[in-house]
Amino acid sequence: MASDPGEKQGKSIHVEPTGALEEVDCDGRTALHNAVLCGRIRMVKALVRSNPRLTQLRDKEGRAPFGISANEASMHKEIAWFLAKSTTDDEPSHPASDPFAIEDIIDLTYAGHHDIAYYLVGRYPHLLTMKSTTHSGRSILFVLATMESHFHSGSRLSVLEALIYKFPIIKRVHEVKLRNMAAVELAKQVCMAISDMHSTEITEFLRDGDSLFQATIKGISEILKLCIQFFPELIRFRPNGRSLPAHAVRHRQARTLGFFLQLSSTAELSLVPGPTDKDSEDIMIAAASYFPYSDSVTKVAGATFQMQRELQWYKDGDVTYWAGFVKKHEELLKKGEKWVKDTANYSMLVSTLIATVLFAAAFTVPGGNDDKTGVPLLFAEDSFLVFIISDVLGLFSSMTAILLFLAILTSRYEPEDFLEALPKKIIKGLCFLFLSLAFMLVAFTASLTLVLEERVEWVVIPITLLASLPVVLFIILQLPLIYQMVKSTYGPNIFCLEGIWDGVDYTKKD
Repeated sequence: MASDPGEKQGKSIHVEPTGALEEVDCDGRTALHNAVLCGRIRMVKALVRSNPRLTQLRDKEGRAPFGISANEASMHKEIAWFLAKSTTDDEPSHPASDPFAIEDIIDLTYAGHHDIAYYLVGRYPHLLTMKSTTHSGRSILFVLATMESHFHSGSRLSVLEALIYKFPIIKRVHEVKLRNMAAVELAKQVCMAISDMHSTEITEFLRDGDSLFQATIKGISEILKLCIQFFPELIRFRPNGRSLPAHAVRHRQARTLGFFLQLSSTAELSLVPGPTDKDSEDIMIAAASYFPYSDSVTKVAGATFQMQRELQWYKDGDVTYWAGFVKKHEELLKKGEKWVKDTANYSMLVSTLIATVLFAAAFTVPGGNDDKTGVPLLFAEDSFLVFIISDVLGLFSSMTAILLFLAILTSRYEPEDFLEALPKKIIKGLCFLFLSLAFMLVAFTASLTLVLEERVEWVVIPITLLASLPVVLFIILQLPLIYQMVKSTYGPNIFCLEGIWDGVDYTKKD
């Protein structure tokens, strides 16, 4: 009998049987279960490659490794992706055919990993129309309809991020865009799967889960467009006894309401009914009411501009409801008045200080004056011209800002003033304040250059950089605020935001 090569070298070769990897602890968990719980991706990959059958074994709670990873996907997405690709619907557990298989997709959807969910429903299409047994019968579409931040229509990006959303070079913005695209595709797959049902089953599926209602109040226009495109009759749906446009007004979802308004005015969609008298009354009552929970939706700056947005919702309304509108907005009116007065007071104080400094600088020019003629000694220098022009412009800007803030403080503060008069004065006042600050710093830089340039030539660059710092800080801290104010006051009508089917391919693919 031939001897083993390992014995000749004085060594023993030991191969761990794959069956040993299936041993469980007191909780019925294998080594793979525990590796998933601990987030050890390298160990997970090694165990699955050694024994692929481990992906099918369940612990005492009935969870397969992929089920655990789906629940923990917010922390360990890489593990969830690996197990999604590695787990098959084989014996002994048949994880994709199990009645609880939808729970893993629901967990992934809540975690925002729509790319993984989209991959899985592509392999197992029956999951698209399944409903959860542990989450009150919720479906994939319902979960998507509650997550407005996972769609472009509800994403809360900063001013800079919104500008570069179309460019995937910034990691966070790129990830947001990918998540938005995956969420839309996942919702589209659900609608395509539902479309194979009977009409009564479609209505029951969407009504039981309140998916359309959730999408309406969350402002997720992408889901609404998909549902209406696939099932136009759903425009007549009246959750809780109110029409969908009435719910959009109640929850201050301008994008959603704009979609419904454009939809009902499109000649091609003649089946879309006009609002009934009851619908019109519900919409007007909702527009005249104030719902504090809508403040987080409008994305405006301060109580003054929140009041402005409420007026924008109501401005085309019936005069019959005006008294009710004023009464229901009394508290917001008080907050708006306090906000605008405080802002005007503090801003006027700063403007006054700047005006005082610039006024004094005009008569104490750098280098002094000639004793006989009174002409500045450095009058011929280019930097002196920069100094005097920036000083004059800064003084003009600060005085204009003072007058604007004074006009604000002496306003009547009637409800209708918050629509345009007060916001415009605030915007102009802050803009002139910013200009006066910038001109003051330019004048300061020019004066120091006049005094020191002959002695220390290199001083111009550091002085300019230091003088630019307050301007940069003002831009960083105040630009988003001013941008929101300008957009709210001078921007497009809140009900006309986009074309009906713009932005997403809503066509059904075979």
